[in-house]
Amino acid sequence: MSLVPDGTPLVLLNAFPVDRSQWDPLIDALPALPGDIITFDVPGIGDMPLPDEEPSLELIADAAVLAMREVTGRDKAVWVGCSMGGYIAMAVAERHPEAVAGIGLLGTKAAADTDEAREARLALAEKVDGAEGHPDPRGAAEGLVGTPGEGREALVAAVAGNIARHGGDGIAWGQRAMAARPDRTEVLAALEVPALVAVGEHDAIAGEDAAHAMAEALGVEAVVLDGVGHLSAWEDPQRVAALVADLVDRADAAG
Repeated sequence: MSLVPDGTPLVLLNAFPVDRSQWDPLIDALPALPGDIITFDVPGIGDMPLPDEEPSLELIADAAVLAMREVTGRDKAVWVGCSMGGYIAMAVAERHPEAVAGIGLLGTKAAADTDEAREARLALAEKVDGAEGHPDPRGAAEGLVGTPGEGREALVAAVAGNIARHGGDGIAWGQRAMAARPDRTEVLAALEVPALVAVGEHDAIAGEDAAHAMAEALGVEAVVLDGVGHLSAWEDPQRVAALVADLVDRADAAG
């Protein structure tokens, strides 16, 4: 009997500025899947060194497709991204649509940054250039976690600890890459693959309007996840795992 996975691979793309360990609770909650599960860090975060090239989500997308194919031997995968990871998944869909068997977008948006948001990103990038790390990991974590009540403090502490591990140059690189991204709503509208769009009820960064706009472009219904914020797969891994497993099943069935 062959032990080589014969199903569609699943690629999980990180939010920012946390590393690939954000997916550990989701992976633990997933049922057995027929294909490989791949996670990797973005430049300057976790184990991934900074490249010599200028900050670019397209650079990450190209490298991700190449890595997926080299690791799995498969031509296409289901791409699930949270926040910045969603931006990368949409860049993959634009540049390598033949590599997309399905797409899952969690707490992200297809629209480009507003002028105000872009200026804020670039200001933070300049502030952390050459710095030891993020200026306020706890404050950043508070804005990412929407879970209320008893479980909130442990989640905020875990996210803050993750953010604090990453150097300022990596944070600056990621902010500049995100600031340069275009609107990719029409990229989603052109896709004809199984899709998932979900957003946390308390996600103040992406928000429900952005989720509904992406869902409309993809021809699906957005799922609003009660009681969680921007990092839905970390905050409610069981529910997100069910959605992701269903997406993989639909992609496998579609061939």
